[in-house]
Amino acid sequence: MNKAYFHILFILCLSLILSGCGFHLQGERHLAAPLHRLYLQTPDPYGQLVQSLQQYLKLSKVQLVSSPQEATAILAILHDDTSQELLSVSGTQQTRQYTLKVTVVFEITHSTGLTIVKPQTLSESRTITIQSNQVLGSSNEANLFYQQMRRMLAYAIINRIASKEITQNINHEFTTNPDINNL
Repeated sequence: MNKAYFHILFILCLSLILSGCGFHLQGERHLAAPLHRLYLQTPDPYGQLVQSLQQYLKLSKVQLVSSPQEATAILAILHDDTSQELLSVSGTQQTRQYTLKVTVVFEITHSTGLTIVKPQTLSESRTITIQSNQVLGSSNEANLFYQQMRRMLAYAIINRIASKEITQNINHEFTTNPDINNL
């Protein structure tokens, strides 16, 4: 019973700390109305970035359509690149430290191809240490880091397109651009 009491007290204190620091779960983001009917264009439709983007977009009440002609807007992933850079090598040449990086470039266009939001670049990086006797485990760890970075980038894309500046730009383009309004 004493142990259960401490567990409950710990959980209560943790929830107070998290709520006090402004922590909140990732959830619905309010996107501009023209983005509520969206086509997601990507060179890797089954990758981690796209899966995460689809989840976040659905949480934001966006209807993902199956063709650009059905969409009001197109979110195009132009690049999804990975890289790694050697940071250091140990004195015995056995331990290496790398920086893993994922860079994503995206833009938003109208279904006719007219650019609404110019290409935006986002990137995430992580440092990984590889021991010579743990190469296979390090490979799995690197893959896990790449997946985590793509999830973070998907959320960063949603945050960027939900930003006040981008929302205003999208709404402005859809209300004042005669090329869009005459379609």
